[in-house]
Amino acid sequence: MIRRRGFPSLVIPQILDMRYPLRSPCSVRTRRGTQVPSKQPWQRYCHCGTRLAKDNSGHQCANCERISRDKLIAAPRVSPEFWQTAQFSEAFAVQHMGWVARAYRTHPYHHAVYGPGGISQTLLGQWIGLRQPHVSRFETGSPTHHLDTLRHWAGILRIPPELLWFDMPGKKRQLAAAQPTAADLLPPASNGVPALPAGQANGAQPAWQPEHEHPGDPEHDPILVAPWNHRGTVEVAVLLSGGGRRVKRRVFLFLTGPALTAPAHQWLIHEPEPLLTGLAGQRISAKMIDRLPAMITELRAMDDVAGGGGVLALAQHHFRWVAGLLDQATYDEATGRKLHVALAELGQFIGWVCYDTDQHGLAQRYYIAGLRAAHTADDRRLGAHILGSMAYQAAHQGQPSEAVTLVETALAGSRGWQTPRLLAELHIRKALGCAVLNDASACSTAISQARAQVEGAGSDDDLPYLYWVEPAHVTAMAGECLLRLGQADQAATCLKQSIALLDTPFDRDRQYHVTQVAVALAHPGRQRDIEAAASKGMEAVYLAESLSSTRSVELIHDLARQLKSHDKVPVVREFLERAKEVGGNK
Repeated sequence: MIRRRGFPSLVIPQILDMRYPLRSPCSVRTRRGTQVPSKQPWQRYCHCGTRLAKDNSGHQCANCERISRDKLIAAPRVSPEFWQTAQFSEAFAVQHMGWVARAYRTHPYHHAVYGPGGISQTLLGQWIGLRQPHVSRFETGSPTHHLDTLRHWAGILRIPPELLWFDMPGKKRQLAAAQPTAADLLPPASNGVPALPAGQANGAQPAWQPEHEHPGDPEHDPILVAPWNHRGTVEVAVLLSGGGRRVKRRVFLFLTGPALTAPAHQWLIHEPEPLLTGLAGQRISAKMIDRLPAMITELRAMDDVAGGGGVLALAQHHFRWVAGLLDQATYDEATGRKLHVALAELGQFIGWVCYDTDQHGLAQRYYIAGLRAAHTADDRRLGAHILGSMAYQAAHQGQPSEAVTLVETALAGSRGWQTPRLLAELHIRKALGCAVLNDASACSTAISQARAQVEGAGSDDDLPYLYWVEPAHVTAMAGECLLRLGQADQAATCLKQSIALLDTPFDRDRQYHVTQVAVALAHPGRQRDIEAAASKGMEAVYLAESLSSTRSVELIHDLARQLKSHDKVPVVREFLERAKEVGGNK
């Protein structure tokens, strides 16, 4: 025995090998119990007797590691007899999911695998996406009646649908009189609490059913109703990527009113939960994850020069890949945060691209998925940026009040994290909403705030997704706002200034702003110049030939309709002929 000051007595062999059982240098027992010679006395072994490979730096073989991992990432599968206990009978009878969870955790079935205490609240919380105190309050507090929460817990615990007092998506309960109820399947409750009649539900109504898919309906849209936590974020991302319960993207309707602003409210009020580590598959290389920002930057550059249509499929592929890593890979907390940030940036980018290609309902779903990922990563600035993008789309699609609400929510939620460029973006988005509302005073104030912020922006506050927030773009947006307010002469001046300031790589933006200059020149007023408007229109057509942007094409067609009454002018007639060749006349 050896004694060290401040340490208990230790046995010398235990000091030499504290992680692995002491083994004979001459032989080792295999799984089948046979003795085989050990050629390498220094080899390491798993507790099951399997010799570990040289490149295995852990202390478990692949099979034992998989078993240990499965214990941590999901609830185990159990037999139907598992649910036939007095504790479950009481919990189901009073319709308290917290009691069901407690009966599940402490079930004797789990003692052999998880220890005499059963499943801990911490581990259950990891499965559900909650911290231990939240699980404790859920088990001991009043029963929840929120259908989405009930379904989430029931799905995680693999509760048979026939035992529940509400319907799971795609798994309706049998409510016919000849069918047994949950209480009929279980022994009588220990406290004599009678079982509820079949079909009596705590106000819970069936939500989204696969045979009646309505992804555009906020009450049935899985993108909107998923919980605001890590698991909900991953489920939404996988769903948008086409995994699991595939969503028919063509039926995504454009969100309006409270349905549009509700995700912003959820982002504002929910406190981000601690990120969980991923334990579902092969470990991710940290060096590979560090390459994601460069990949996303390249996607943005491609969009700037070619428009959204040419990059959409590639961006969706990357989104699906990152979602798959979050769902099926092994990673630590730091890597998980980087993955969520990448998913959020990709969600925002794809939302923008879908908007640029006239897929407005799908654009909103990607924006919301990105907002969820930014919330999970606790990146308030990125979340505010996504809300600004949503506001821009809303203002252009006839939802100016919602646009202003989205921006104000972003300003409130990012307070303390704001940078000059972020504030410039949000104020100019608000200005557009105010312009569509014909609120000239509020619009002018927002434009002034945006200009002040962008002029004071330095390189020290650069965020990769705000690279475009420069004086040229703020000036162009100010011109668009003035044009919507009917001040075409001032709008034309602003738009011309912005084009002069615009960097060469922004071909799609240049085309868009050149078309807006033409629209301003075609408006009645002292600035009106029909020939100059047609000439600018020709320039816009030339730029559009190398772009894939439905939004830019629609603006050209709007200009063509505006100039159609002047088709006697030769340059106008030439522009009208060329405009027909751009995306088909409308």
